[in-house]
Parts: sequence; C-alpha cells; structure tokens
Amino acid sequence: MIEITPRIHRLGTSHHNFYIFVEGGKATVIDAGCSKEWPKLIAGLASIGLGSEDVEAILVTHAHADHIGFGRQAQKNGVRVEVHGDEESRALGTYEGKAAISPTELPLWRPGTWSFLIALMRVGVAKQPRLKSVETFGDGEVLDLPGKPRVVHTPGHTEGHSAFFFPEARVVFTGDALATRDLLGKSRLELQVMPDAFHNDPARNRESLGRLTSLRADLVLPGHGHPFEGTPAKAVAQALA
Repeated sequence: MIEITPRIHRLGTSHHNFYIFVEGGKATVIDAGCSKEWPKLIAGLASIGLGSEDVEAILVTHAHADHIGFGRQAQKNGVRVEVHGDEESRALGTYEGKAAISPTELPLWRPGTWSFLIALMRVGVAKQPRLKSVETFGDGEVLDLPGKPRVVHTPGHTEGHSAFFFPEARVVFTGDALATRDLLGKSRLELQVMPDAFHNDPARNRESLGRLTSLRADLVLPGHGHPFEGTPAKAVAQALA
C-alpha cells in the first residue's frame, strides 16, 4: 500500500489501482480491485489501524472485473457496495451488451500487453463473482460517507461509469475515464485517454471528460497509473492533446 496523502492510500498492482480514503476513523473505499485482492484491502486497513468494519462503503467507478472484483467478498463481510444506477446490470451480471474488452482484441505481439495481462491474471481478473444485489447512486448525489464524495457521471467507458469528487480534500477519482499508464505496453506514462477498444462508447467518454474540468481539485487519481498532481482541467487537456 502506498500513502498518497495522510488520508488517501493506493492499493492494487503496478497496472491498476483501488484506494482507501480515511476520515474520522472511518473509510470510503474507491473500487474493489480484482477478485483475489480482498486480503490486500484488509492488510492495508490494518496497517492504518482500521478493519473492514470501519469501511462505510465501497464506491465502484464501473463494474469491470478489475474494479469490482472483490465486491461480493466485501458484501459477505458486511461492507456495502455502491454503483451508478446505469451500472447495476453489469454489477449483477445481467448486462446484455459487450461486458469488456477480450484478450484477443489486444495487441498480443507486444511484450507490455502480456505484462499487463499476467499482472491482472495473478490477482484474479479472469474471475468476477457477480453481486446478488447492489446499492445505487445518481449523478450529482453527495454521499453520506467519509469525505462527502460527490458523484460525477462520466459515461462512455461504460454506461454508468462515474468519477468521485471529494471537495474538501480537493481530489477526484476518475476510474478509467483517464489513465496515466498505457495499458497496451507503450512507453508513454503521461496522462492519456485509454484506447478506443477499451471503451463502450469512445466518443461519449471523451465528451464526458468535460464534466471533470470545472472540479476544484489539485489531485487526480486514475484507475490505472500514477497520481496526477494538478487540476482536472489540466489533466483533461493533457489527455486529449
């Protein structure tokens, strides 16, 4: 686990992230990693003197296997899992569209692609236990959780993809709307929009980025890659350049 600020901690692998936000001895968790990463969350919480009982909820940016993987395990341990209303069918496994990019659609001739796949396979990305039920939120809703996060619906990667803005902490968690790591194995590590093949609707994803530009934050935390220190407006401008 990596401390980003005294209140924000980053977990996952070098290829994907999930986060703990701590306030007043309680936690909001952003995303649920891959299916084998529940122990990582428990160990991370323990390292800062907390347990699963101190997690008020897990907020899921979108219901892909590397973002909601241990969601069902969390629920079994009494932790609430929440998604945008438009993401509910994906979380429950009843979605009838294309679930996510398949390995055969990736450039498998690139060594970096295999590095990405192997890293996520090791933590259980191939298995996505579906949730039996899930709580939902809507765009603009301010959630009664540590940090008082506000939901910013950013559809495109998936229909219900959402970012979470913590106004007092001046941080926004952007899920897969933005990335600072190239998942296809190229050397670029700067801010970028993920390749079109990863998005359900690439044009809508780019359009949704405009919803982030007015947020008064100084830190942007993506689902893949390192933190970006700067405003969301600057992050979006760099990603689209």
